[in-house]
Amino acid sequence: MSLRIKKIQIKNFKAFQNLNVNLAGRHLLAYGANGSGKSSLYWALYTMLQSAGKSADQVQKYFDPAHKENLLNLHTAADTEGEINLTLQNDDGSVTHSYAIAKDQHGTANIPDILKANLASDFITYRVLYRFFHFSNSQTIDLWPVFEQEILPFCRSSLHEDVFGLWQKIKKNPFREVQRRYWRGPNAAWLYDQYDANCDQFIHAMNEILGTLTTTAQTFYNKHFQESSEPELELRVGLIREPSYDRQKRKPAKPAIGLGIRIGGTEITKPQTFLNEGKLSQIAISIRLAATLSNLQDAPLKLLVLDDLLISLDMSNRMKVVDIILGDDFANYQKIILTHKIGFFQEFRRNLGASHTDWCFKRFSGTPQFGIGLRQEKTDLQMAQDHLHRHELEEAAIRLRKAAEKTASLYKQWLTGKNLRVGEFHSLTDNLREAKNKLLAQMPTKLYQRVLKGLLREDLDKIVPVDDTDIDNDGTLSPGQKGKLKNQRENLRTLLKDNHWQQMKNVELLDQILQQTARVLNPATHGGTEPLYDLEVKKAIRLIDRFEKLLQV
Repeated sequence: MSLRIKKIQIKNFKAFQNLNVNLAGRHLLAYGANGSGKSSLYWALYTMLQSAGKSADQVQKYFDPAHKENLLNLHTAADTEGEINLTLQNDDGSVTHSYAIAKDQHGTANIPDILKANLASDFITYRVLYRFFHFSNSQTIDLWPVFEQEILPFCRSSLHEDVFGLWQKIKKNPFREVQRRYWRGPNAAWLYDQYDANCDQFIHAMNEILGTLTTTAQTFYNKHFQESSEPELELRVGLIREPSYDRQKRKPAKPAIGLGIRIGGTEITKPQTFLNEGKLSQIAISIRLAATLSNLQDAPLKLLVLDDLLISLDMSNRMKVVDIILGDDFANYQKIILTHKIGFFQEFRRNLGASHTDWCFKRFSGTPQFGIGLRQEKTDLQMAQDHLHRHELEEAAIRLRKAAEKTASLYKQWLTGKNLRVGEFHSLTDNLREAKNKLLAQMPTKLYQRVLKGLLREDLDKIVPVDDTDIDNDGTLSPGQKGKLKNQRENLRTLLKDNHWQQMKNVELLDQILQQTARVLNPATHGGTEPLYDLEVKKAIRLIDRFEKLLQV
């Protein structure tokens, strides 16, 4: 059984005063300007899952106005209580439970589903990728800080069951423990020996983890980013400094994780001096997502929450990552995609095709001072209907044109099995005609023109008999011949009523839209003396609505 988020309710937390988001188990794609609340939603979900493994005081401090680490909205009244509430649902849509954290609530404490979700989910923001390569030319890349915070808590090793917990022990300075418990005592040395033994275990476990990570990241990069025209790029992620303790200086040394690459056989020790930001981002994404894929955890609820992850990539590379997000690797995750780029929002939405019914499309609106909400982002067809309702026919026609162009492009790609290259554009008419020709190629043209075109569905039975009485009563046929003929007739019935009939209706729909293109869907014709009429726009809306639904079947 899998779980999905049904509803998110956030009160008086970071940018939000009172936010209610009803996902009903669907994914979320949302956009908004910087400061509109995207990161606040990101951190609310992160805080919610993390809270399951924390103590009550570690969680409740975020909602205590007297605590210096509180995350309450600065613009709400002092007595307004803060809360994050998550309602989960089963596969069938039934509500399972609501969990809340607040000043006086720790409703997630040790809840198995939330504990597992925390380990299995992934939260990635553009700041994480930035930390992978934001080093000066004179510096050697050290991924340990980002690894310690973002990756290590979720890593698994066959050599140690809790590598992160082991690191927490190593972080403690043994000299302070000696001072506290064994100062000048004869048995103080064993504490240092235990520290060294922990370091050895940690080093072996980390070498295993980083070896698996490197292999997974290399496979991921080769699959999604390696271009045939580019020289082969090899990745290497490994310890370049091991954790240790200098007993003389009484000072621990943190580990360091280096990033090395080899391009066409040439070793690049400082990738940030050689590669552009786009390529560095590809490498960072490969490593970061490989960390998820190499440490897969089983959980009924798995979230993939991305906050402006792709802002350093151009559109072609962004869409590569979109394909990754929508691919098999993350098929079992409920996805929360947040961006401030309206262009990326629209491109992502177009790329969903028939699966768009599994998504919510929202826009952040408002301010932390006066309240932030998530509003439904309407499609071009929905906006055309709004314009029609206000008798703004020219504006409705322009929106219909955009809706038709998007749908025609997606429908053609679906029929041909070929995605558009970035920057490639075909006119609405070209896409419609190519889609029509593709349909006709799958159905004999003469069958369409001479038999099916214009035929009512109820008249099909008059062309192909509904029963086989004539065959059964034919005494010239052997039983074997009768069986073969009846089988062939059944195949013909199925072909006409299911395959070709639906294709024929689709061809007729494309023909009707092509007719509308010349009048309603072509803005250049609206400057003439003949005005548009409500009935024309209404007819065009019905056609485009039917057209969009072709992608949903």
